[in-house]
Amino acid sequence: MSVNIELGFTVTGLADEAQAKNVARAIGVLLDAEGIEDQVRHGVRFDEGEYLVTGESGLALIISGFYNWGPAFEGAFARTVAEVAPTAKAEVEWGYPDEDH
Repeated sequence: MSVNIELGFTVTGLADEAQAKNVARAIGVLLDAEGIEDQVRHGVRFDEGEYLVTGESGLALIISGFYNWGPAFEGAFARTVAEVAPTAKAEVEWGYPDEDH
């Protein structure tokens, strides 16, 4: 069964701009591997004196087997960030647009 899902994420606790760019690149590789790189905008932001990596799906993603894929993606996302920035905090947020109607 397929479900419409909105994906958002934020990575905080980054040391500097270089580390933030490296995290953004690594996340790009993950998004590419998942086949959603063209559906999820992401990049580095500087906000209130801190570098962040943020991202969000422009439109809802259509995911088959989300009950398996979602937790697997969250784990892969956390590992991807930790490999580049071990002390950073990675958060994934899911939206369920079909439930909003």
